[in-house]
Amino acid sequence: MENEFNIQSRQHHAMKNAIIIGAGIVGLATARALAVRGCKVTVFERSQQAVGASVRNFGMVWPIGQPTGEMYETALRSRAIWKKSCTEAGIWHNENGSLHLAYHDDEWAVLEEFVAENQAVRPAISLLSKKQVRRSSLTHGKPLRSCPLISPKNTVSSFILAWP
Repeated sequence: MENEFNIQSRQHHAMKNAIIIGAGIVGLATARALAVRGCKVTVFERSQQAVGASVRNFGMVWPIGQPTGEMYETALRSRAIWKKSCTEAGIWHNENGSLHLAYHDDEWAVLEEFVAENQAVRPAISLLSKKQVRRSSLTHGKPLRSCPLISPKNTVSSFILAWP
């Protein structure tokens, strides 16, 4: 006959341990996923502060970069998990969207095609002309060339696709 101690002891030994190397966005996502599944997780990070790929654009949670369908839906769920995790942990996060610039007519055509094919699934996308951007709140009333959101100097002659 098994007593409560034996059951608890066996359950304790059944818990799996995992080691994650790297506390970037991928490492932390993996650690969280394993912890939610009941694993005991230890994360090792070589640096005192973020200095790797997660500091650059790889630290963004960017669903728009995924193809419409299962990958996009997975990316939206991932974004929801990160927002919840950041809020619960008191970590700053900011949902700004992204700007996609077209410097040439062929690039503009790609953006037009993307919007036409995806607007029903991704209703927050907007295709804006130079004139619309200049009048919008995106630039906080400043000339586009001085807007801190946009760094290339030649964007004044480009078009912008914005996700608010």
